[in-house]
Amino acid sequence: MSLQALVSYSVSIQNYTEDDCQIAFHATTNSFMQTIRLVHIFFCTLGAISSSLFIYVLLNSSSRNLHRNLRISLASLAFAALIACLQLDFIAFYHLALTLTADNACDSMYEARKCAILRFPVVLSIYSTLCGIIVLAIERTIATLKYRTYEANGSRAVGLSLIAGQWLVCIVVAIFSVLLRSDPGYVHYCTAYISHPRTSVFSLCFMSALEVITLVYFVLLLQSNQRRQVNEFVNKAMHSLSERYQLQENVRIMKILIPSITVHAILGFVGLGSMLVFAIMYRTADERLIVGFAPFSEVVLLVIPVYAVVFPIVAVFQNKQLRLASRRALPFLFNPESRESSEMLPDPPPSHTMITSRPSRQLEKESDTHFDLLNEMWKKG
Repeated sequence: MSLQALVSYSVSIQNYTEDDCQIAFHATTNSFMQTIRLVHIFFCTLGAISSSLFIYVLLNSSSRNLHRNLRISLASLAFAALIACLQLDFIAFYHLALTLTADNACDSMYEARKCAILRFPVVLSIYSTLCGIIVLAIERTIATLKYRTYEANGSRAVGLSLIAGQWLVCIVVAIFSVLLRSDPGYVHYCTAYISHPRTSVFSLCFMSALEVITLVYFVLLLQSNQRRQVNEFVNKAMHSLSERYQLQENVRIMKILIPSITVHAILGFVGLGSMLVFAIMYRTADERLIVGFAPFSEVVLLVIPVYAVVFPIVAVFQNKQLRLASRRALPFLFNPESRESSEMLPDPPPSHTMITSRPSRQLEKESDTHFDLLNEMWKKG
């Protein structure tokens, strides 16, 4: 098979026969695909709930102690997973209903262009997740290089600009990808890949390699910030409290991101393994190849809802700040008698009945004075 066939060979057909209809009907209604569809519904529903709750925690006031850009970036990744879960859930329910109600086998044939539109949110989610990880790497690089002034000067602008750029690029790339793959004609099965299924092997290899490189880069960033922390501890007089805070924040954020990205990379390799098995089993190129590709494609797409479930769990339980924020925002999901829950109990109110209040400007002035005194003590210590 030529390289051109691997990259651009189309699996759509201009006209279909009764045999094509029977093949498409069997691909949609066989027991194995029905089982995968039910598994999709379970994990997509669970993933949508998990992502929604995670976004709620990140946007809730209980997580204000977390860095603003971290909350925005994690919420963006969770939102991408939510989009994919909702769309995959809709597709699974649609296919299930079609299977139960279809009277004509030819109803199982799909127009390639409609299939491309149906799968667009899933393609967008795949690109936005990968792009979101790269955006996190860029934002953390800026925070590492500009740790002396990052928190005070422009960290909000950097975060919002990167997230806006991420979604703009992903939408453009996803639209281009769908237009490129929406060939005229019909397909025997609607997958995320409308062009030749073997192209998925190349794309997954590229995405997995890029993710591993990004993960290694995050580890190097963590080590760099930890070395700066040691230097800051040895030379206290040369560093302000704000610099110390930013270095600690960089290390904390890295320790949240590295496990989360590791989970995504591992799941990506599971999908890649499925594609490699397909490439070994099917070595011929014809329009009906997509029927054999269908179960492998659905296994790969299952990675998205599984990640949507696992990602918030890993992020929350790997970081105490996120865990405490989740307990405050969603107390019904946690054990109220645990030690961490008792740490969140508010201090008892003062015994006196008259509580005097001071003007906010005076409080702000006293806060600034207190911070300046701490800074001076830090330098002298």
